[in-house]
Amino acid sequence: MIQKSIAAPEWLTSGSVYQINPRTFSAEGTISSVTKELPFLASLGISTVYLCPVFEADISETNQSPRQKASQTGNPKNPYRMNDYFTVDEEYGTMDDLKECIRECHRLGMHIILDIVYLHIGPNAPILKIHPEFAKQNADGSFILGPWNFPVLDFSCPGLREYLWSNMVYYVAVMDTDGFRCDVGDNVPIGFWEEGKRRICAVKPDAVLIDEGIDGEKVLSAFNAVYGFSWHACLYNIFTGIADASSLKVIWEETNTKYPAGALILRDMDNHDTVTDWPERIETLIGHRGMDLVTALNHCIDGIPMVYCGNELCCDTLINMFANRFYPGIFSATPREKLKTTPQALRREEIIKTLNRERKENGLFGTGKTEWIAHDRPESVIAFKRCLKDEKLLFIANLSKSETTVKINESLSEKELKVIYSSGAQTTGSDTLNFAPFGFAIYKTR
Repeated sequence: MIQKSIAAPEWLTSGSVYQINPRTFSAEGTISSVTKELPFLASLGISTVYLCPVFEADISETNQSPRQKASQTGNPKNPYRMNDYFTVDEEYGTMDDLKECIRECHRLGMHIILDIVYLHIGPNAPILKIHPEFAKQNADGSFILGPWNFPVLDFSCPGLREYLWSNMVYYVAVMDTDGFRCDVGDNVPIGFWEEGKRRICAVKPDAVLIDEGIDGEKVLSAFNAVYGFSWHACLYNIFTGIADASSLKVIWEETNTKYPAGALILRDMDNHDTVTDWPERIETLIGHRGMDLVTALNHCIDGIPMVYCGNELCCDTLINMFANRFYPGIFSATPREKLKTTPQALRREEIIKTLNRERKENGLFGTGKTEWIAHDRPESVIAFKRCLKDEKLLFIANLSKSETTVKINESLSEKELKVIYSSGAQTTGSDTLNFAPFGFAIYKTR
């Protein structure tokens, strides 16, 4: 019997996710500055805003992660080391600011999910002074620290589970958020997430959970989607010359075989981790045309596309999740107004608008079957089609920095197909295309 993942609401499957880290989103770095930009995001067809942690962060000079120290910003606050789950950090604004942001998202027809961090907690969290049993302890009563140097929460404690479930219900019931992205979700017991999902859906039936993890079994009972770490890692390896384009199909097949039927995978390239950890921005590594291709690819392959804040503007600014307006170090935030009307940003915005519109109007983007197309340039070109009933979508792209000509095992007859978007691609026959570096073409049934 084929195991099938739990259903996801249409607003998630037919749309795209936009990740916002307020620190890098804009120079202001506040929730209010995010709210002001929501109409612009809605104009791009973004359907879901995913807000990185804005809750009160622990201030610690000692319990800092190696990554935080490596940033050399001197910032004592790590947004993933919580001090109070029920309070917005003053760096970002107030609870009323967050409520207004959520309200504005809904007014514009978008949904919003918040980032919850339940694996660990800040060492000075007030809740630990009341309930030290909520965190794992050594024999001497000191807290056991996890890989990021934070106290690890103890999910064998019934009181901790109730405390965190009440936190989830509060943000869905009172603040009216639409669900959560669950930080390091694989490392928290599945039973906790199953009950948490039951409780938030009792309040809002279409509330979602997205696992920042790769355990496909969890989509059977708790999560609506998991992360595609192997997907973006494979793309990175292709662009850095470690692998060739044929490896992408291999990774897709491995994932498709391993995960339950209908499992949704979040397709990203940039996120708050990569902009912090990779030696350079991916926008710099492969250029604006390369990121155009990745943006289009992630919107067309099965799964849910995610755009990191600034990607829609072709931002290649040096940013870091530990840098903010108070502790910038060598880093900056996205200069949004300066970038919005540049030629490359207008082109990227048009790609996102076009494909978000298609995803909303055409069910094959969200639920169509993916079939890979054979061709004669496997080392540099990828080609696949999405099929649903009598409709189909074709995506063909050159993942290399060189010009190439490819002959595919599929008809590109103008009588059957029309172009949705084309960049650096020229059809020279019913089955042949010439590609510029990072060129791509998207077709669908007329």
